[in-house]
Amino acid sequence: MSAVLLLAVTLVACNMDKVAEVESKKRIESEKRDKVVVIDPGHGGEDPGKVGVNKAKEKDVNLEISKELRSVLIKAGFDVVMTRENDKSLGAGDRFSKVGDLNKRCEIINNTYVENNNCVLISIHQNSFTQESVHGAQSFYYQRSEESKRLAELVQKELNVGINTEKEKKEKPNDSYYMLINSKCPGIIVECGFLSNNKEAANLVDEKYQKEISKILCRGIVKYFDKK
Repeated sequence: MSAVLLLAVTLVACNMDKVAEVESKKRIESEKRDKVVVIDPGHGGEDPGKVGVNKAKEKDVNLEISKELRSVLIKAGFDVVMTRENDKSLGAGDRFSKVGDLNKRCEIINNTYVENNNCVLISIHQNSFTQESVHGAQSFYYQRSEESKRLAELVQKELNVGINTEKEKKEKPNDSYYMLINSKCPGIIVECGFLSNNKEAANLVDEKYQKEISKILCRGIVKYFDKK
């Protein structure tokens, strides 16, 4: 009788260990997947954004980098939401409206935040300037959001290490970017480079470079969530 009882206790203990192991795996997986990044490829459709010295359209470069970033983030254990996945503008109606487009992007971002407030926004853009020599990647944040500032700082550090090797740039506060003001979650706009600079414009349309900058952005995002 004691042997049977001992066997039963052993089986129960083993089953409990298995249950605990399964629950632990579920908990770890849940912790990995409960971090959300909303990626916003700027412009699209009738809105090309900047046009580079190499004739590259900002909207296309934004989308390609955003897709690469999505892949890298998913591999790192994040859930990812894209405001657009193809060459289109957002918003209602047949005629393009910049305000309508921005409002639709904010709607997607804010709906994601309501579902899971453990999320951030990364809006991908490209820069341009009258002087061809100006180059480099820079992050912008809403100056009234401390979390957005922290995200911008961490991402900028990675950009400076990986891209701005000649001259570091500083993350920059802003109080007028419509999307940053109207988004509920912490968010930044990343100007990945200057389409007005010949070397950088060539890099920005290169798939290998797009993959590299996506990894750089991912490292900054990971560090942000690790320090929350």
